Amino acid sequence: MSVQQTTKKMTPKQLWSMTMPFVWAKLTLRLLAILVGAIIMAICIFIFNANPAVGFFAIIIGFALAISAYGFIVQVFGYAIRVGHIAVLTQTIKTGQLPPNQLAYGKDMVVKKFATAGVFFVLNKLIDRAVGQLQSTLGSALGALGGLGMGGVVKFAQKFVGMALKFVDECVIGWIFYNDDKQQTATKGAVDGVVIYFQNWKAILGGALKTTALSVLFIIVLSLVLVLLFTWLLSFVEGLWGALAFFLGIMLAITVKRALLDSWTMISMMNTYMQVAPSTEIRFDVYGKLAALSPSFRKMRDQASSEIPQSPPVGGSGMGIGAQPRPPAANAASSGAPIFCGKCGAKNAPKTQFCGECGKSV
Repeated sequence: MSVQQTTKKMTPKQLWSMTMPFVWAKLTLRLLAILVGAIIMAICIFIFNANPAVGFFAIIIGFALAISAYGFIVQVFGYAIRVGHIAVLTQTIKTGQLPPNQLAYGKDMVVKKFATAGVFFVLNKLIDRAVGQLQSTLGSALGALGGLGMGGVVKFAQKFVGMALKFVDECVIGWIFYNDDKQQTATKGAVDGVVIYFQNWKAILGGALKTTALSVLFIIVLSLVLVLLFTWLLSFVEGLWGALAFFLGIMLAITVKRALLDSWTMISMMNTYMQVAPSTEIRFDVYGKLAALSPSFRKMRDQASSEIPQSPPVGGSGMGIGAQPRPPAANAASSGAPIFCGKCGAKNAPKTQFCGECGKSV
């Protein structure tokens, strides 16, 4: 089963340029978060200079508050920016045209698909956990090569796989937006999106190799520049103000990486994914295999099934992208057609009563 739509061939550079308002919005939000943290730390330093006994505890509390404030601002307010960017990127790749007033379009799509941040966060955590479990399985498989004297190669491969899987959730969320014209839930789109990602791992990992190389180069250059800059700045300050400058340097490096480098990487990975996803013919057995490897994926699959009233379960029915519902098992058996398990998605021979993969009744 496959989607007959096609996507517009575009380059990451074009997509980056076209959606720069979102990149600047991410950067601005993170710089604002740094400013809030810096103000908190500065207040604590003034307290310390006035009364070191009290200020010592103020410094500890202030540092924790500054980090917490940064995380809160980025996570809560950055949610709409991040998902809105994904929505606009998806529409641009799909049609070859940038939506008019892209910021408003992104906001509308976020509200339409997820309604509240809570819905997105729950689904995003499920995707992250599922991918983490699958990555752990792949990492263990690669780790077995370490005993063959290939430790260095294994570490690089594990790092590379981690990089390739880092943006699975963005790609999957993009797939949810891609199928906006279909009457399906966000969870159903997420389940299909994960399956599509792992079915096309060769193409996606190939794209990730280039992106990883550019990312490493960018990080090296950025680190050298910031070290030289803040070494110079520290020569003008002393005491706790020097510590604050060092703290700001670290946070600035993280901000630049997350807002600029991660945006570029996300765009590159999504572009690769969207070029292969629409033409992917989902194999029913992949649902079951991923569910067996990841309890979180199995939870998503079961949740997607429960959200579609009177529909066969996801992954065992042919209810993937562009598919038609299959006939009941009895009809399928009498027609000599294979029977797909409604629990794990495994393909069984005609007239089978119990799944050969999971043992459940079909």
